[in-house]
Amino acid sequence: MEKVWIERGLRLLDRSLNPPHELNELDWKTALSGDKKRLSEHLSAFANQVGGGFFLFGVDDSGVKVGISLEDASEIINKFGNLGHDSLEPAVKIDHHLYEDDGKNLLLIFIEESKSKPVHLRGKGIEFSYIRTGCSTRKMNRVQLAQSLLSSKVERYEELDAYTTSSPEEILSLLEYGEYFELLDVPAPTSTDKIIKELEKKKLVSFVGDQISITNLGVLLLAKDFGKFSGFERRGLRIIIYSDTTRTNAERELTGKKGYAIAFKSMLDYIMQHLPASEVIKDAIRQEVKVYPKIAIREIMANAIIHQDLHNTSINPKVEIFPDRVEISNPGSLMPNLSVDRIIDNAEPRNELLARTMYHLGICEDRGSGIDRALDAIEVYNLPPLKFEELPNIFKVTIYSPKEYQDMPQDERVRACYQHCVLKYLANQKMTNQTFRKRLKVAKTNQSLVSKIIKQTVEEGKIKIGDPGSKSTKFTYYIPAWA
Repeated sequence: MEKVWIERGLRLLDRSLNPPHELNELDWKTALSGDKKRLSEHLSAFANQVGGGFFLFGVDDSGVKVGISLEDASEIINKFGNLGHDSLEPAVKIDHHLYEDDGKNLLLIFIEESKSKPVHLRGKGIEFSYIRTGCSTRKMNRVQLAQSLLSSKVERYEELDAYTTSSPEEILSLLEYGEYFELLDVPAPTSTDKIIKELEKKKLVSFVGDQISITNLGVLLLAKDFGKFSGFERRGLRIIIYSDTTRTNAERELTGKKGYAIAFKSMLDYIMQHLPASEVIKDAIRQEVKVYPKIAIREIMANAIIHQDLHNTSINPKVEIFPDRVEISNPGSLMPNLSVDRIIDNAEPRNELLARTMYHLGICEDRGSGIDRALDAIEVYNLPPLKFEELPNIFKVTIYSPKEYQDMPQDERVRACYQHCVLKYLANQKMTNQTFRKRLKVAKTNQSLVSKIIKQTVEEGKIKIGDPGSKSTKFTYYIPAWA
């Protein structure tokens, strides 16, 4: 499906050709000018304009479609990309659409409105900022510079505008607003204006002058199709199912296209359908039970979406299902003030607005308690401990299938001990040799094995004795080392 800006650009082109006349938002060209400075001024003007602007290559001054060669189109695309990055401050985002019309190649170049204004020539002051006025590009005057500075946004990523238009109907055509109100369990308003106002209250849309914008938050949660929005092509949750324990044989793959609020339940259901199961007898009836608790999959999946680095647009949040494990990952390393050992009790989301809205929609737990609930379920199902890994530009959580105590490597046993200790501490309970032995399903006759794991976990500086002054070994309990 075409991106939203393409539809807008083609509408503007049609309007400008019938009859042929110039527009502030669109400039025709037959060929690329050799004047880099003038091209940079045009880019500055479009980037400073509400909603951005367009160049259309392949139309002459009289409005006749003459087309361009593919070689020229490739050169134009490269030239604009370099100019947008190298000749302006801040750099501007540029996209393109090459298509055929009546046998002629036409190239539509889109210069996105910059959130930080004014955009000016690199290496020069803001007085070298430009604006479109009277269908031409001119240097901003002092009043225009002041207005541009006032309109510059320093908002959080979720509050920035993803797409701007003058049509409320167009905004609603791109969002699954009906399902949004269903998630809130409230009736949808009966008019377009009232719907827009409700979405604005939740920062899902915003007003820019007489224009309406879908915010990044609105796209992330309610988009009908991520592919319609520039920069959101890799936002969808990607699910891959493998036939063996390596990544060489993928049986099937699915990538979500809709916003997280809309797609979360269906994606979770799809994952649960494809998880391995085991048979149990309940009330004399044989039943299939999933190996992994749904609540753990749900909370870790929500956590990956909420804590992803939203500025990284090249990596999807991902769920990978193997015969022996499930790996859930998101783009972005941990926040600077957080370590892997403090994931469990962390209550600060990377993306506050996204987390808060997903909580109100009933998709995730409030203030970081999701991982606690996931770990509780892991212990109830007697699964190995979760494994948290910080990799280059990726954070990954691995859930392992059932494993006997004797099959656990030593580092996994220590991890189980630490996680059990943290859970007990957060629940205002005490971890003892007995509670950890029950966690591992180890017989009382093997109590000494459990003591060795606890001792090693203490020696590694992960846990400590809760009451060092106590003389009774029978009542010794443990707390996290950071407590």
